[in-house]
Amino acid sequence: MELINAFQELLMKFSQKEVKNYIGLGNPNAKILITGKECAHEEGSTSEQQECSNNYNQWMNLVEKGHGFINEEEIPQWDGSWETFCPFAPYNKPQRFTIERKKGDKIISGAGGTSATWYNYQKLINYIRELGKLDNPVNISTIDFYKDCFITELNEKCRVNNYGLSVKERQETEENIRQRFDLMKETKSFWSHFDTVILACGPYADALRKDQQLTQDIFGKAKVISTINNRNVPQLSIAISNELLREIAKQVEIKNQHTLR
Repeated sequence: MELINAFQELLMKFSQKEVKNYIGLGNPNAKILITGKECAHEEGSTSEQQECSNNYNQWMNLVEKGHGFINEEEIPQWDGSWETFCPFAPYNKPQRFTIERKKGDKIISGAGGTSATWYNYQKLINYIRELGKLDNPVNISTIDFYKDCFITELNEKCRVNNYGLSVKERQETEENIRQRFDLMKETKSFWSHFDTVILACGPYADALRKDQQLTQDIFGKAKVISTINNRNVPQLSIAISNELLREIAKQVEIKNQHTLR
């Protein structure tokens, strides 16, 4: 109940902002938080942009309907519309454990699969499960990593990628991240409940690496993983080795046993 109250407090705090900030996806009651750079979307697509901007509303709909964190029997299967999208069980229609690749509107491989980032998130959670740190079984058929973690982003703005940005766009990104840190500090009661925080966002986490006080002001006493073998943990998208994911998994600490409701 304490954690649910903290999450509701977070929603209330976010609602006071002019822009309804992106919250995240997955299990808010999980022991692991994975923080990426920003939500990506395909060129010309609007659905992923809508997911980012409406994420606050999606969580509010769950809370207002009395779901709390988990009421899996009542979560509708996703039919492709945002009316049935559930942030606790995102894309609640089995995504295959493979990377779906597209060229324009045409799927060229991995039909029914997921993004490269979510594919690596599933690998990472599977490695952690293999180590016996989580109760759910390894899943190499479909995507269900979100049962064991909550995922969020440091930059509010969705974009295709962050390559070739103008000076103005980079400045906007830096300002978005600073504002995100301020908002997370204001809602520390939620962000600090995780046992392990994985900062899979490369240079976006530089301020946290340099400022231990800022890190504690947001994540409290959580184990924060931002470097592996003296190298920044990158966004877990393309060209990520299994060795890196295994090393991250070894560093994960699970201290507390959280209830599901």
